[in-house]
Amino acid sequence: MMKHKQQGATLLVSLIMLVVVTMFAIAGINLTSVNLRIVGNAQIQRQLEAAVQEAIEQAITDPTLFASGAVAQTATIDGIDVTISAPACRYYTTAGGTTRTRKNIAPQYTYWDFDAEASDMLSGAEVTIHQGVRIPLPAGNCV
Repeated sequence: MMKHKQQGATLLVSLIMLVVVTMFAIAGINLTSVNLRIVGNAQIQRQLEAAVQEAIEQAITDPTLFASGAVAQTATIDGIDVTISAPACRYYTTAGGTTRTRKNIAPQYTYWDFDAEASDMLSGAEVTIHQGVRIPLPAGNCV
């Protein structure tokens, strides 16, 4: 009878294969974890962008915001604090095809700039949106 010299070779090959499969599993779990963080951060970024945009939309519907001496505002949208700078009137043009008001003042198309920003302390995400808007106002509002 011949003795086989392969004592334990199967065990060694099995252990090596087990280690390789385990390393693949750990790499897959780490990759999934990183992808989840990326998607989570992107979602927070989009939520901040939506909150800032909604705050700007709400701000431009407030006629007192365009008065001289307007100051920065803070709005809370869906639990997110948004800071909106005081609007700056960049220029104006006389509104064509309009009639003068009772005080003989022609309406103007006024062009305003807004800066609004929000941040998330937990993720560190920050969003700043610069937006312009054209609003017809009585003459003299754009100084």
